[in-house]
Amino acid sequence: MGRKVEIAAAAAFILIQWAAPTGAQDMPRYNPADYCKKVADVSGGSSMIYNSCIEMEQNAYDRRKANWSSVSAKSRNYCDEVAGVSGGSYTILDSCIDMETDASASTPEFKF
Repeated sequence: MGRKVEIAAAAAFILIQWAAPTGAQDMPRYNPADYCKKVADVSGGSSMIYNSCIEMEQNAYDRRKANWSSVSAKSRNYCDEVAGVSGGSYTILDSCIDMETDASASTPEFKF
């Protein structure tokens, strides 16, 4: 059974790589207005929450756009998927890339 899982995982990875858009170097295009409306609606449609959300999305987009091409393709693809689950958020994308970068810089070893 373990071998089947490995084969399935490898096939899924190849399929994801093959299906990835050719413009993977470009920043993903999310709809911050729709995302922030959903966030604000959770709190009763607060304008203050919506406006703050838009500002956070803009700041995250601007910050990440400046160095997008230096982010590894693996992190870009993974974090784009993570950010897309919520409907597309640059704040989540930015945080995910930061966490992935930190994690790849210090891989712990398992000790018996």
